[in-house]
Amino acid sequence: MSRFQLFGFETLSDWDLATSMAASRPAAASDLSFRCRPDVGQAAAGQALYLSDTLNASGEPAIQLFDMGESTWLMRFPGVADFLLRAGEIECRLVDPALAYMVDVLLLGHVMACYLERQGVLALHAGALVVGHRAVLLAGDKGAGKSSMVTSMATAGFPLMADDIAAVEESGGRVLCRSAFPQVKLTPEQLERFAPGRPAAYSRFHPSFTKLSVPAADLGSFDPGPRPVGAIYLLERGGGEVTTIETLPPARAVVALVQHSFLADILADTSLARDRFAHLVRVARAVPVKRLSYPDGFHHLDDVHAAIQRDMGAVGGSRG
Repeated sequence: MSRFQLFGFETLSDWDLATSMAASRPAAASDLSFRCRPDVGQAAAGQALYLSDTLNASGEPAIQLFDMGESTWLMRFPGVADFLLRAGEIECRLVDPALAYMVDVLLLGHVMACYLERQGVLALHAGALVVGHRAVLLAGDKGAGKSSMVTSMATAGFPLMADDIAAVEESGGRVLCRSAFPQVKLTPEQLERFAPGRPAAYSRFHPSFTKLSVPAADLGSFDPGPRPVGAIYLLERGGGEVTTIETLPPARAVVALVQHSFLADILADTSLARDRFAHLVRVARAVPVKRLSYPDGFHHLDDVHAAIQRDMGAVGGSRG
């Protein structure tokens, strides 16, 4: 059995993940168990909550979500694995042991995002780093440069909290971000750009993808969190000659947070929908959501870092 921190949960696992994990806190009691049972077949489905429009090679919805009753949800990836989600427990039933590499891919993406949401924690599609002792979230549409921005900040000395899923929760007007796990997904070109000289001997996150799984320690440092959220920035690359930052009014901020939720479509028709929308509204009221427009080109990234520091009032202070 192994122990590690995952999105703020002290996790006990009988499966050795290939991905780097944050160290367990001394003497902390586990509050999440993860089990994986290879080659056991897929469970009988319950009430369908979501069936994706995207189909797999067999013509089935590639992502399926079912309510199994007794506070259990089943997230199914047909022909690959079932994940049973209960409070304090995630059980993986791997269809084919040859697909063991998919456990990391699925668990650390859709499955953990769904588990977080069921526990009342928002899963935003954003990177997170520490600037001036607060968490800064970076979100953006495809092509906005989120991955490059997160990596450039990590290699510039801003501790990483999350690469792709930022776990955020509001309570009493205070918004906290939980740390995910100390790993970054990078293309070989990004690795050479931001960590030149390092051998590209890292494993691929998925055999069909070009991105590599790179430990955060090979780029900079990882902050175990949690941290209060200072701001959420929506990246827009190629928006002009200089970097500009504009705070969105609350209504537009809520719309933006909905758009950048990791499982927005999957959870839209579930029992979580109303409460999570109210949660997003509270976050938008408590934390500034800002549009960050910056010029295209890697040589501008240092200027963007400086603009974020100034906006956060962290110039001259500690980055982490």
